[in-house]
Amino acid sequence: MRCPDWLMPVGRVVLGPDTGHRLRIIRSLTAAYVYLVCMALLLRGVTLGLVTAPVAHGLIAYMAVGVVTFYALLRSGCTLRLREPGLALEQSYFAISAIVVAYVIAGPVRGAVLLLLALVLVFGMFSLTPRQTLTVGAVAIGALGGAMAYMSWRDPREFPAQVQAIQFGLAFSVLPTLSLVAHQVSQLRGRLLKQRQALHEALARVQELATRDALTGLINRRHMQELLDQEMKRQDRSGAAFCVALIDLDHFKHINDTHGHHVGDEVLCGYTQAALGVLRNADIMARWGGEEFLILFPETRAEQALNGLERLREALRGAAVSETVPGLAVTFSAGVAEHAHGHTLRQTLERADRALYDAKAHGRNRALLAAAPSAR
Repeated sequence: MRCPDWLMPVGRVVLGPDTGHRLRIIRSLTAAYVYLVCMALLLRGVTLGLVTAPVAHGLIAYMAVGVVTFYALLRSGCTLRLREPGLALEQSYFAISAIVVAYVIAGPVRGAVLLLLALVLVFGMFSLTPRQTLTVGAVAIGALGGAMAYMSWRDPREFPAQVQAIQFGLAFSVLPTLSLVAHQVSQLRGRLLKQRQALHEALARVQELATRDALTGLINRRHMQELLDQEMKRQDRSGAAFCVALIDLDHFKHINDTHGHHVGDEVLCGYTQAALGVLRNADIMARWGGEEFLILFPETRAEQALNGLERLREALRGAAVSETVPGLAVTFSAGVAEHAHGHTLRQTLERADRALYDAKAHGRNRALLAAAPSAR
């Protein structure tokens, strides 16, 4: 069910803008609802003469201050810097202290208060670590047992030792069991979170492999095609020109035949590093296939792209492109085409390819500008 539009601004005000933190605040507000019900029951107990007014009002004030404080801390976002931003452990200890006090002052209905200790463990299993769930269970048993023993010693008439022993025995049988269940749920939740993280990492790796060339780390032809399509759409909106350059490393087959394919791989990576050191941050280079590369120059005119390739040629002249064969010289030939509005991307790439062919035919080691497209 979709949240009504008028409730969405209210939700942002109450829960805050951080979507990841909202669930923690919702859990805290759910606990606040339980506190409010308990406050109402305490007030009703006062009117029925079951609870002394001063102690009931003191416990109500204690719970109210705790609820407001936890909400204020969570809503302000200051807890986001903490290891556990939801303050789940602190809220559990606070709840246990309030429940133990309520047990002491609740009179003939104090047995029902013990149910709230189970509720604390239920809340904790969704936010505490496995070790913390066991700790909270132990603290709950210890606090309850201590309160029962102390009150039996101080007021044996109101807290008969035998009755307290029976109630503690029931609590001791239920709470540790529930604590172990909460521990197992917390462990399962932790494993699910780890599996989810591993799945996200695997998906990111698959995405990386689908869009990146494994050797050079550049984006691959498929992903570059998507970026070129996006650039065309941006040109349709803004009218800004862009250029593409097809680059082919000169005599690369001779390098492979003479020095081996491992040296050829070093040359491809060495050229990539040299090019990335010269190109602008906005320029995007892809491995187009084999020893061929394509560079996208966004919001660039043909002359500017040609100047960028000349800088790349100068940088490559002194670059160390192979560790195995020091001093190995590598050059490239390139064809540059400015995309004309109204033409297809295929036409632009064909113009750049023809310019690349002309650069090779004229002796290689040069970049040539493609002829302007014919009028449509």
